[in-house]
Amino acid sequence: MVIYTAVLVIGTFLLGYLIGKKHGWSAGYQAAEVVVPLIMRQQSLETGKCNICDAMWINTPNCESFSRDLDTL
Repeated sequence: MVIYTAVLVIGTFLLGYLIGKKHGWSAGYQAAEVVVPLIMRQQSLETGKCNICDAMWINTPNCESFSRDLDTL
């Protein structure tokens, strides 16, 4: 009887772990879908070139190339 109870408890914890892991992965992907385009756009603006095709789209002198870091705003 003790063995059945132990197996039931371990099985319950395993099931909870698997459900939580699946939920965590799906929530992580949803968060990444929102954040990654913003990060790519920020990096593009900071470097002055497209991160996808490496095309230079801005030519500024060194005195005007300041950081466009959104965290400092």
